[in-house]
Amino acid sequence: MSNLETLRGAYAALVAGDVETLVGFFAPDAKAHVPGRSPVAGDYEGLEQVLGYIGKLGELSGGTLRFDVHSLLADDTHGVALINDRAEREGRTLDVDNVHVWHLSDGKLREIWIYPGDVYAWDEFWS
Repeated sequence: MSNLETLRGAYAALVAGDVETLVGFFAPDAKAHVPGRSPVAGDYEGLEQVLGYIGKLGELSGGTLRFDVHSLLADDTHGVALINDRAEREGRTLDVDNVHVWHLSDGKLREIWIYPGDVYAWDEFWS
């Protein structure tokens, strides 16, 4: 499976809310790096913590978080996803474009760096 196919499959599972399929795309030692100062910001080490981060986004948004994939790009070691995140929480609305930069190897998602287009709006929403 190419890295582009891995990204396509992972984001299809994410958009569909299919956590069981999504888990299969991650390496056991996956890492995530989330900028900002909100309660979801930080570094996540290992599949359990990365999945916990994704679960926390769903929990804090009351299940309203939706991802719209604009474009996926990949080469032999890296991938980039252009994403729009939308959610509602406590009378507020999130509508932020994000760039996800991935490190992939052996057909698995190894590490992600998340870059919100508006980190201030991102932090405010999740705080």
